[in-house]
Amino acid sequence: MTDNLSTKPIELLLIEDNPGDALLIEEMLSEVKGFPFTFDHVARLSEGLERMASGTVGVALLDLSLPDSHGLETVARARAQSPGVPIVVMTGLDDEETGIAAVKMGAQDFLVKRQLDGNLLVRSLRYAVERKRAEEQARRHQEHITALHKIERAITSTLDLHSLLSILLEKIDQLLRYPATTVRLWNKESACLEPVACRNLHEESWKLIARESGRGVTSLVLEKKAPVTIKNVQRDPCVRNPDFCRQHNLVSYLGVPLIVKEELLGVLGFYTREEHDFGNEEIEFLSTVAGQAAVAIQNSQLYQQTRDQAIELERADRIKNEFLSVVSHELCTPVNVIMGYTKMVKDGMMGELNPEQDRALGKVSVCAKDLLAMINDILRVTMIESHGLSVVRTKFNLSVLVDVLRASCEIPPGKKEVTLHWDCPSKLPVINTDNEKLAQILQNLINNAIKFTEKGLITVSVRPLSQEESVEFTVHDSGIGIPNEILATVFEKFHQADSSSTRYHNGVGLGLYIAKKLTELLGGSITVQSELGKGSAFTVRLPCMGGDKDTALIADSIH
Repeated sequence: MTDNLSTKPIELLLIEDNPGDALLIEEMLSEVKGFPFTFDHVARLSEGLERMASGTVGVALLDLSLPDSHGLETVARARAQSPGVPIVVMTGLDDEETGIAAVKMGAQDFLVKRQLDGNLLVRSLRYAVERKRAEEQARRHQEHITALHKIERAITSTLDLHSLLSILLEKIDQLLRYPATTVRLWNKESACLEPVACRNLHEESWKLIARESGRGVTSLVLEKKAPVTIKNVQRDPCVRNPDFCRQHNLVSYLGVPLIVKEELLGVLGFYTREEHDFGNEEIEFLSTVAGQAAVAIQNSQLYQQTRDQAIELERADRIKNEFLSVVSHELCTPVNVIMGYTKMVKDGMMGELNPEQDRALGKVSVCAKDLLAMINDILRVTMIESHGLSVVRTKFNLSVLVDVLRASCEIPPGKKEVTLHWDCPSKLPVINTDNEKLAQILQNLINNAIKFTEKGLITVSVRPLSQEESVEFTVHDSGIGIPNEILATVFEKFHQADSSSTRYHNGVGLGLYIAKKLTELLGGSITVQSELGKGSAFTVRLPCMGGDKDTALIADSIH
């Protein structure tokens, strides 16, 4: 037994219609040393139920034979009236079955009057109180676990902060029955606790009063980062809005910090309408509720921050794409004019040129073409990233596409030691894809091979894979190769090789990025193998009959 149980007087109510038995029981108890008690006696069950309902009874000693009730019905009525009061049943009969039945109905013990002595009675009463206390504690513990589970399930159902707080306070109201609850959250920008949500209070009035009165009681929670209780908020000097509390009949208060990883997010407040002592068990439980709420609130805030950042990044990306698109379009016109006039002058339409002038104009023409290619690459990238590209599939003979590329792809005059070789079967299949985008993919890979190959062989091979119903394109060069550490990033936007190659080779690093995106758009894949100093091989695989076979057009030539 605990010391508290041994020293604190037990409020005993005896419900017994026999005055002699009542006197005998009182004398027995008085003779036992170390058993402090207060004694109250009534002769009828109705009187006993009235006393038990008052809330002052610590344990009831109940006779089963009373003028207004008899047998187990007496236990049932007493349990129904005051389920929290421990009951010890007495009877004049040594009836074990009745005793067991009484215990099953909720009585703590069963005693036979003629077998009673003081020590036995005291032990039974003490054990009854202790067992009832343990039962109540277990019941509360189970209720707390159930409530925590329900609250957690509810508040993790949404990431919207307003909805989360509304659900939290609703569940607290349903499960814990506090007359009013409030939530204040810490605003980092204003460095203050802002009133954000409440339950069973007029929200606008509460927010207005809370802002006008400043921190008040919540400042204590903020400073201590620990729960703070106030017995009467209507009279406590720390409370800055007592009139509001009186108006809404708010009396006792508990403020619990909302803390996650030592970061204070706010304060969860609980109010009662009568003076209430918040016990350690209650405070510990409500602190657990606050801990659950704090995690959910932080997740919601992080979600909102991520969402805001995503919106801002999307906006910035859209502005960037719009800027690049406009600038690229505007640059195309003067570059085309430069190329046109250069060709006119170079062709002698404005007079004869000497060899030196002709060479200079040739360099201008080459640089203008390179610049136009870069501008076009930027335009394609902006269209890809803004999802402005659509796939127009047609059925065409792959041999036609190869012939067109073979005719258009030339080795620049400055690379006389480079040879471009085409390794293709004489008969290639008909495929269903976007011929323009496929041509662009292969053109980019061939241009990339030419750029990084100073001498040797560039081989373009095409192989139909009949078993897989696909076709494989490979562009293999004997150029500088790609270091292993950057091989995984070659398809990234604006990717360049190391600094030395960047200085030597022009371009903005978009060709391979465009090739990969277009390949994926057509439902294919692209891979690369490379060895530094020996060359690289880029392989593209595309399905022969991608897209809708029934609605695809048949094209015999590529325009």
